[in-house]
Amino acid sequence: MKRQRLTQEEKVANYLVTVVKDLTLDLDEIGRYIAINSPNVLANRLDVILESARAESEKQYVQSSHNPLF
Repeated sequence: MKRQRLTQEEKVANYLVTVVKDLTLDLDEIGRYIAINSPNVLANRLDVILESARAESEKQYVQSSHNPLF
């Protein structure tokens, strides 16, 4: 059986999940370092990722809670 190769986006998403789920990290501190060390473009791109994740999460919730009888 041939395994499907991951896209670059899937690789990055998996990496972000792995890093962010580490509960020992101070996410506020990471945000400060991002603000200090990068242009606003990065913060805007992170906002796009977050909005997309929220929309997909909401879509999955609606699909899973939809009662097919009604």
